[in-house]
Amino acid sequence: MFEITLPSAKMFKSCVDAIVILIDEGEIEIGEEGLKLRAMDPSQIAMVDFELPKSAFEKYEVKPTRIGLNLDDLAKVMARARPDEKLTMKLDESKARLVLLFKGKATRRFVIPLLDIGGTMPKKPQIEFESVVKFNGNFFKEALKDAQLVSSHVVLRTDPDAFIIEARGDKGEVTIRAEKNSDQIFDYDVKSNARAMFPLEYLNDLLKNADANTNVELSLRTDAPLRLEYKVGDASITYYLAPRIETT
Repeated sequence: MFEITLPSAKMFKSCVDAIVILIDEGEIEIGEEGLKLRAMDPSQIAMVDFELPKSAFEKYEVKPTRIGLNLDDLAKVMARARPDEKLTMKLDESKARLVLLFKGKATRRFVIPLLDIGGTMPKKPQIEFESVVKFNGNFFKEALKDAQLVSSHVVLRTDPDAFIIEARGDKGEVTIRAEKNSDQIFDYDVKSNARAMFPLEYLNDLLKNADANTNVELSLRTDAPLRLEYKVGDASITYYLAPRIETT
């Protein structure tokens, strides 16, 4: 049993959009401290870790539980959210349904059936990262667009002075170098140089909900999964993405 209210339905829409780019169904954990979801994508290449704290809600009356949902269906409902609307979510236990109420100039009610997904929440990867870089989300998105002109993969690497994005393919080469003291880089912590290759398609998806005002934190270790983190309103979105091991 729970009933929770967010002051901005649009904010929760952005949260759902950030999750559904990787998974089409999953379990949301409704706990005493807030909402959580952690799941692998079907290919087992990427993981999303979502947290929305209790403090983000106007009303938060819960008995801890977990609910399975078709996130594609939830995203379609949330796409109907309007800027002036609050969102109330509550559980109809008798019929195993999630009820969503959009409250603005009128009250709109949607109902989504629950899924019996089961299983356990995957653990976070335990990686000792060699480099952590914080930058503007729009800068990284534009750099990936440049890289996509020549390849479907991109190499991300750090040296003592700069964050470097490289792509090579039959169509040519692209290199973007952002010095650690440049306007694009907000923080630069490099214990040792790191280098790894990643699929551009996935990186582009992970950044879809980051805009010019989003600060992105990227953690790297050579030939290890990356960690990409940013805020969506009060929510924290963290992604892990496995590298492609380069062959010589």
